[in-house]
Amino acid sequence: MHVRRSFVRTALVVAALALPTLSVGAEGGAPLPEGAWKLNKDNWQKAEGLLPDPVLKRVKAGDYTFTVVPVDEQKFKENYTSAYWAASEANEGKYELDAETCGLKLKENGELPDHVFGQPFPRIDPKDPQAACKVAWNFYLANQIGEGQGATFTLNGIDRNGEFRRIKLWLHAQSYMGRTEKAEENPENLRGTTMSHAMEPADAEGVNILAQQLNDWDSQDNIWAYLPQMRRARRVNAATRSDPIAGLDIFSDDLNCYAGKVEYYKWKLVGEQKILGAIVGPYALEQEKAGDTKYEVNIPYLRGGYETPGNEGAPWQITDNLVLVERPVWVVEGESTDPYYNFGKVVMYIDKEMSRIYWKNVHNRAGEYFYTAMCSYHWSKSGDGSFGAATPNMVMGVNDKTDRAALGGRYQGQFIERNFDPGHFSLRALSRLSD
Repeated sequence: MHVRRSFVRTALVVAALALPTLSVGAEGGAPLPEGAWKLNKDNWQKAEGLLPDPVLKRVKAGDYTFTVVPVDEQKFKENYTSAYWAASEANEGKYELDAETCGLKLKENGELPDHVFGQPFPRIDPKDPQAACKVAWNFYLANQIGEGQGATFTLNGIDRNGEFRRIKLWLHAQSYMGRTEKAEENPENLRGTTMSHAMEPADAEGVNILAQQLNDWDSQDNIWAYLPQMRRARRVNAATRSDPIAGLDIFSDDLNCYAGKVEYYKWKLVGEQKILGAIVGPYALEQEKAGDTKYEVNIPYLRGGYETPGNEGAPWQITDNLVLVERPVWVVEGESTDPYYNFGKVVMYIDKEMSRIYWKNVHNRAGEYFYTAMCSYHWSKSGDGSFGAATPNMVMGVNDKTDRAALGGRYQGQFIERNFDPGHFSLRALSRLSD
C-alpha cells in the first residue's frame, strides 16, 4: 500500500495540469540550420547571463553540451495562429485583476470570465505593480489553447550510475478556460480537468487519477485517486504539489514549470533579460488529421545521456532532438500562500512574447536554493494553420544538493481531441479504467 500511496503523488505531476536534459543536441534529428553552434565546457563563457547560474556551472564543469540555433522571429511568433494574436490584441483593456488574489475578472462588471482566448494582457508595463500577475495569466491561458490533449510517457529517475526508477503512464487533459473555441458544455464550471492511468511498474499498475481545477479565485483542486487494491476512489490533498514524486527528483508543480492556479502564488517581477530556452525544433510540428475532431502529432524522441553510448556528460542530459533558442524573458518570483507548500521562493524565466516558462529555480522554506527545472515545449498546427497548440514535452528536474535528476515526458506521439466526451473525465470512468 505504501508503494501505491507513493504513486498517487507521482500521478499528481500530471493531474495538476494548469490546463499535457539539461544538455541538448540535435544529432539524431533534422540537420542544424545555418548559424547553429555548440555550447560546452570549452566556450561556456558565451552563455554568461543567458542561463541560470546553476546550469551554467554544470556547462563549465562538462556535464552539459547544448546545441543553440537561431530563429526567424516572425516565423517563431507564427507558432501560434493568427487568430490567437488577433484575439490577444482584441483583449486589450477587457480584463483586470483582483488586488488580493491576482484573480482574473472582466473590467466591465468585475465578473470571472469562463473563456479567454489569447493573451488577456497583450501589453505589460514592467512598472505596473500587477505586471507579474499579468505575465502569469498570459502563461496560464496559453497552456490551454490546444483544448483536449493526451500522451503516453515515462518518468525516469537518474543518478550518476544511470536510471534507477521508471514509471510509465498516460495522461488525458481537457481545457476549458483558455481553449481556442469555447466548449459547448462546462456544467461544473471548470478551468480544466485531467485523467491519468498508470501502466508500469506492476506495483503501480491500475492507479488512476482524476483532477479538476475550478474556475474561482480561492478553491484548491479536486483530486481523486482510484486504487485497485481497495477498488475505490478517494480524495487526495492537492497541497502535495510540492512533494517529491515517488522518490524522484521531480515535483507535481513542474508540469509546464508551474501547474497550479495563478491565484496560488504571490507574484513579483524582478527583472528582464535574454535566456536560452529548450524546445523541440523552433517551428510548429504538423497535426495529422485522425478523425473529425482528432489530430495526431509525431515528436522525435529526446534521448538521454544514460541511453547514449559514449556519452561524456551527465547521464540525464538530452543528447538528441532538443535545441536551445535565445529569447527575451520576464524574470518572475512566485511564492505560495499555502503554509503546507514545501517550496519557498521560486524564480521563473517566462518568454515575453510566447508566454512559456523555460527555467525555474526553487528555494526551500528556509530560503536556500536546491533545485532547477527545465521545461521544454513544442508547438503544433493544423494543415490549414487555423488551429494550434502549445504543449509541454519534457520536464527535467535537477537536485543540486543530491546531484540527481529526473526526466518526465519524452513521448514520441501525442493526440489532440477537440471534442472529448465529457463523461471520460468523471468518477465513474475513473473506477472503470482498471476493470
